[in-house]
Amino acid sequence: MADARRVAVGIRVLTAVVAVLVAAAMIAVAAATSEEGEGTTVLVGTLDSPQIVAVLILLGMIDLAVLVFSLRATRVAARVAVIVARVAATGAVLVAGAGVFLATFPTTIVSPLIDDDGCDTGYLVREENHWLSSSSSLYRMDGLVATSVASIWNADGGMPFHEGAYGVSDENGTLRVSAASVVETVTVPELTGHVPECGKKRPTYQAGRPAPTPSAPTPVSLGRAEAEMERMYAATLAAVPGAVGTDGRAVASSAPTRTTCDRGASQSALTFAFATEDNATSLERILATWDAAGYEVDRAIQTDIRFDPVTTVTLRIVDRSTIDGTIHGTITTGCL
Repeated sequence: MADARRVAVGIRVLTAVVAVLVAAAMIAVAAATSEEGEGTTVLVGTLDSPQIVAVLILLGMIDLAVLVFSLRATRVAARVAVIVARVAATGAVLVAGAGVFLATFPTTIVSPLIDDDGCDTGYLVREENHWLSSSSSLYRMDGLVATSVASIWNADGGMPFHEGAYGVSDENGTLRVSAASVVETVTVPELTGHVPECGKKRPTYQAGRPAPTPSAPTPVSLGRAEAEMERMYAATLAAVPGAVGTDGRAVASSAPTRTTCDRGASQSALTFAFATEDNATSLERILATWDAAGYEVDRAIQTDIRFDPVTTVTLRIVDRSTIDGTIHGTITTGCL
């Protein structure tokens, strides 16, 4: 019991310390923002003051939830109160989490502003994507406090400063900043006392290349399809050496038969039937041969199918050993 009490006291002390730190951080952010006036924000990474406050509120709600869940009670009324407090704390954490998600949902990137000579200007650019558009804000930094000096609206939703698609020229102590995505140019003063670091490089900007237009596939001729049919029929026979036809003779090669389809097109077909010492094993070898040739697999009722959507050649084969002791197959082309 004493150990449990010490743990509970330790948790409460820890949550109190965290609460003080969170409150102090929120006061510091608010003070730094208000003292500098309009257009200033605390910038930590890509997070500005409203986003930092949202994160701090979430941390405070989590800290409160930890405190509430550490509470214990013996009386019924007190237990009910603790349960209600836990439910409320959980809801507060969920609401605060949703607030952080909404506050940080836009894609935000912070980049240093590099002039055309590769020197650091001392300014930062914070770009934020807003669905179909984006904004680029130029900030002068003083520690963690950032003061907005100019902004550019990008109607195309791009982030030109992150992509390096911008220009910065020096004209008599004034920096002229332009972005590839907009026509307007903004000017900002050179930072006094700033010692630029040169030799820096911007990200290489490359305009998006248009997607290539896919070329239509070359139509397959009936002659090509028949050649593929005959090749696969020869491979089928090679997979089952010693096969005999229904007349008891060795199976020989056969020429396809053409029939007329609609609109003057023609289709070729080649039908075969043969028997081997083990029809089931022979059927597996035949299907493996077609699989190795890259044919796609399908199956109908008691019928194995292999087909090629390019050449339109299709095999339909079935083992009828229980009926007449043979393997029956048909190789066809499409109407070409």
